[in-house]
Amino acid sequence: MLERERKFKLKYLPEGLTPLKIKQGYLMIKGKKNLRIRIIDDEVAYMTYKVSIKKDTKDEFEYKVPLVDAVEMYNKAEKRLEKTRYKTKLNGNTIDIDVYPNGLQVVEIEFENELRSEDIPDYCGEEITGISKYSNTKIAK
Repeated sequence: MLERERKFKLKYLPEGLTPLKIKQGYLMIKGKKNLRIRIIDDEVAYMTYKVSIKKDTKDEFEYKVPLVDAVEMYNKAEKRLEKTRYKTKLNGNTIDIDVYPNGLQVVEIEFENELRSEDIPDYCGEEITGISKYSNTKIAK
């Protein structure tokens, strides 16, 4: 499945959003490909395989996995990260706001067609799409 998204630094956290606690372990990172395990609120888990096509486009395949297996894989992963995620929508686009323990705050806007200026909320700051130091795989290292 094709995933298109752009990333921005967060200027401020909007009120009224519910936090999700996320743990991610990278089982494989090789060039433009990665395989990760994600545990959400210690309740549900997904395995995701991603292949970067261009800076704002990836092929993504995601599958629910048993939590007990996910915890074991996460604990064995050499590269891990934790973050708090806030989810919302704007004009039909999915928006994820990630807050990392080191203070980094990132907004990801997933879109179907082109992202118009009215699709970018005012809490988005500088665009960081395609800048590798802001990718989860780099943060996990």
